[in-house]
Amino acid sequence: MNDNDKQSGFYLLSDNTDAFIARLALASIAKKTLDIQYYIMHKDASGQHLAYAILAAADRGVKVRILVDDINLSGRDSQFKALSQHDNIQIRIFNPLRSRNWFRNIELIINLDRAGRRMHNKAFISDNSAAIIGGRNIGDEYFDARHTRNFVDLDLFSVGPIVDDISISFNDYWDSHWATPIESLSAVVVVKKQLTHIRSRLKDRWHHTINSAYFRTLEQADLTQKIINKKIPFIWADARLFYDRPEKLNRNRQEKTIHFGPHIKPYLENASQEILMASPYFVPGSSGVNWFNKKCQHDIKIKVLTNSLATTDVIAVHAGYKKYRTQLLKDGVELYELKPSARRSLLPKNKLTKASSTASLHAKYMILDRRYVFIGSANIDPRSKNLNTEIGIMVDSKELAKQTSELFNRTTSLENSYRLSLNKKNNTLLWLTREHGGNREYKGEPNAGFLRKLGVFILSLLPIEDLL
Repeated sequence: MNDNDKQSGFYLLSDNTDAFIARLALASIAKKTLDIQYYIMHKDASGQHLAYAILAAADRGVKVRILVDDINLSGRDSQFKALSQHDNIQIRIFNPLRSRNWFRNIELIINLDRAGRRMHNKAFISDNSAAIIGGRNIGDEYFDARHTRNFVDLDLFSVGPIVDDISISFNDYWDSHWATPIESLSAVVVVKKQLTHIRSRLKDRWHHTINSAYFRTLEQADLTQKIINKKIPFIWADARLFYDRPEKLNRNRQEKTIHFGPHIKPYLENASQEILMASPYFVPGSSGVNWFNKKCQHDIKIKVLTNSLATTDVIAVHAGYKKYRTQLLKDGVELYELKPSARRSLLPKNKLTKASSTASLHAKYMILDRRYVFIGSANIDPRSKNLNTEIGIMVDSKELAKQTSELFNRTTSLENSYRLSLNKKNNTLLWLTREHGGNREYKGEPNAGFLRKLGVFILSLLPIEDLL
């Protein structure tokens, strides 16, 4: 039990199947409410399994609210509208595009100033008493359920007073004028019979896959047993929730009081020994490079983990990032880029599912002086700073910092990443890694094909950094 009522409990969700189990558990044990807020909710296998658990919760009387950004909802109005026919389910779409058909792609181009502003928050809240905050959206690639690329990601399973703050943040977005009920947004006609069809289809899908290798893995997972036996080893600590106010998306409301960045900055400024950062999209800009330079001049050790060209899922971001690598290395920042094969060695030894042939970093976290840990949805790039809304938790805990630092060290090992350096003769980049039992040094972007390299070159010529 927690001896301090002001402290909250935290459990690190670094394993993708554990992250799925935790969400499934929160939906399955909810008694009163489920509040679900995401940037992306796919309709793939894991998305449908969670939808079945959420619908089952609503059937037993749980009040469900789903808030999802509109960026990836093309063609799905009828499904969401049918679900909202349930007496216990409400669905709102954040910053909806006016066009609900293929014209939405044109709207994204001609109305980019508005359509490019997105809700990037991720939160899964059960009974206002337990919540999951972090980098994962809802989709197979976040839960090791894809056969191709799966993400390396990180969430915090949280209980205690911090959940009250997470619920308040959800309500701020739910009540915002940016959140539109699906019923008033879409002209698609649905009837309650469609809800019965959805329930039947999800139930059939559930029973069809319940005996699959993936679900056998879930049943045997260590976290499953901890949840069943109510023995999750939460770390109790003081913590603060930071989140952007929804008004951040208003073009005429850019004052810093509605951004969470300035509120986190004092933690970074006060770091006196070490800063560890993981960000899949890392575009520090000139001001960021200057900040890193000043920190390094004060003998503060800085390590940054991001994607390599071979692992990034957005090559435009790599085009923005690559121009800063040389200067960062000169200033003393240690840069690490994830390897495509990282999933295989990062998986637990007893895991039954096969690792993906390709990994991609999606975790967003920082560790400051081995004491403070920040985990959330924000990347270190202009988009997270200026265009997206974000959320995250700062935890004051040496124990959690130790666990997170161990994760960072495993991921940045030469087995799982490339360590960048500069050739002393001509200042060109070198990538050091470990392969087949020995060290290997690359002189160009490792394991990246010609088309990727060409795409990055072309994109690097365009003035798009503010959109990355």
